Amino acid sequence: MTSQRLIRLAPAFLWFAVLAIGYVLILTLNAPGHMSVDSVISLAEGRRGVRIVFGPPMYSSILGFFDRITPSSPFAYIAGASLLLVAAWAAMPGLRPRLAWIAPAVLAGAMLAPQVLLYQAIMWKDVLFANFAIAGFVTLAHAVKRWERPTPRLLLLFLSFLLLGMACLLRQNGALVAVFSAATLGWAAWKSGWRRAAMWAAAGFAGPLVFMAVLDAATPVKDPPGENRDVGLRLLQGYDLAGAIAADPDRPLRALEADNPAAAADLRRESPRYYSATRVDALLGSKTLGRAINSYSDGVIAEQWVQTLSEDPLGYATRRLDVFRWVFATPDIDQCLPVHLGVDGPPKLMQELGVKRRQDADDRRLWNYTTWWMDTPGLSHPAFAVLALAVTGFLLLRRERADIAMAGLMLSALSFAASFYVISLACDYRYLYFLDLAAITGLVYVALDPRLRRRSA
Repeated sequence: MTSQRLIRLAPAFLWFAVLAIGYVLILTLNAPGHMSVDSVISLAEGRRGVRIVFGPPMYSSILGFFDRITPSSPFAYIAGASLLLVAAWAAMPGLRPRLAWIAPAVLAGAMLAPQVLLYQAIMWKDVLFANFAIAGFVTLAHAVKRWERPTPRLLLLFLSFLLLGMACLLRQNGALVAVFSAATLGWAAWKSGWRRAAMWAAAGFAGPLVFMAVLDAATPVKDPPGENRDVGLRLLQGYDLAGAIAADPDRPLRALEADNPAAAADLRRESPRYYSATRVDALLGSKTLGRAINSYSDGVIAEQWVQTLSEDPLGYATRRLDVFRWVFATPDIDQCLPVHLGVDGPPKLMQELGVKRRQDADDRRLWNYTTWWMDTPGLSHPAFAVLALAVTGFLLLRRERADIAMAGLMLSALSFAASFYVISLACDYRYLYFLDLAAITGLVYVALDPRLRRRSA
């Protein structure tokens, strides 16, 4: 091998070395991994095969699978989940004709960010959703790069749809990724005419959703017999109603008062005291408020929500903007759970699972590391939104085939974040984790080959 060829391949060797070292660091620094209340509940669902709350059953099923490998420990799960991201990043150099010397340095910086070094070791569905979505779009980029080669293209599209379908099952608003999968394939086929472009766009939209439906039907974790635990919409509507009543305790509540006047009176009295734009959990401070909301059927809550929205759309928009401000801008990040380190959860479920509470010296050191990033652009959704927009602009200017799929990843993450304007219930930093990780992935991808145009041969 000539010295010139070695020099040309050196950035690639460094790239994969950084990835391998970063992966080992994630596992060794965080071993055996971190579990919060949500993690413990989901693990219990995976082991029982029955839902306890309204989280995604696919996530609980995945935890149940890894629990059989390392029982009562998240280690096997975090090893597999973080490997998915590492594999996606390992595949990105194949999208570019060359590897720039700056790429391994940018990758090293990315691996040290808390969104990678720490978050990848937390048993959270938000992290796994982001990993599946990123892996799906990187695979999609490889498919459009090989557009003229039908067999590799179709195999890669099959894998991409599978990965994106899994992502759709891990977050209720995760199906937005299918929109940008459709846009990517529509663009790739545009030169063949608008009809073929429309056909491929439809395939790009339907493919992940078909896989989502098939995988959902095969999910081992199910609702208890005769029960439906899909109560997320009711919770959101109840939260919005509490906010509306807190803003104006005398507003009309026709549907609620017609069904249960006493409960409506309790809502008028308690909502101003307990409603908070930071998180829905604040409502749990009042047992009276919880009983009042639960006294109504889903239909009555939905009817009152529609009436309130139609009578005061500007008030609804203003209150939702305040809730979104907290989840997106995290004005007081300490209230928004920037990271969870250690193990904690409901005592009864932890005893059932054989999981012990943990908050040791290593966890405290990792927390100290996190504090270096807090109140900086390194732990700020607005900063990563700006980065994602900048990466999108660059890629749409260059407009090479793989670039369009990676721009689709950026736009899907931005749209995913924007959807929390409507659905946010709390300001937990992890809810918009996909935005951060997608922007980091976009920066790493651009660093691979930061030329705006290829040189002519």
